[in-house]
Amino acid sequence: MQKSYADVRELLVHFRTRLTEGDVEHGIRTLLAKFEHQTRIPAVLHTSGATVPLAPDDQLQVMHILQEALSNVRKHSGARRVDVDLSRGPGHTFTVRDDGCGFDPGAASGGTSDHVGLRIMQERAARIGATLSVRSSKA
Repeated sequence: MQKSYADVRELLVHFRTRLTEGDVEHGIRTLLAKFEHQTRIPAVLHTSGATVPLAPDDQLQVMHILQEALSNVRKHSGARRVDVDLSRGPGHTFTVRDDGCGFDPGAASGGTSDHVGLRIMQERAARIGATLSVRSSKA
């Protein structure tokens, strides 16, 4: 029951996500700080490239994708650390890595209700013309 409350709280926070003016980096730093506070899992942002702003809708979709990725880390991975890489410039790249247990991405893409988050992340990426790839050391 407590897990369900945590999931509902997390959804409410996602719906309240607001864009900040400027680079997406500030939003990611805020997201990681909240994640660390809620989970006590260290989360570090690594950046490279020149600051290039994202369109507001692109930024919103990226933030939701990152929120879902971090939610998956929290719920499933058993990770002790998370690293997020932001490579800026024409064609931003975002990478979320953790030291958790891994999973089989092929089995997760089957569309079951247990893996609805991955499907939603794919849909959000497609909405802004982005590509989402998922890799796991367990695969």
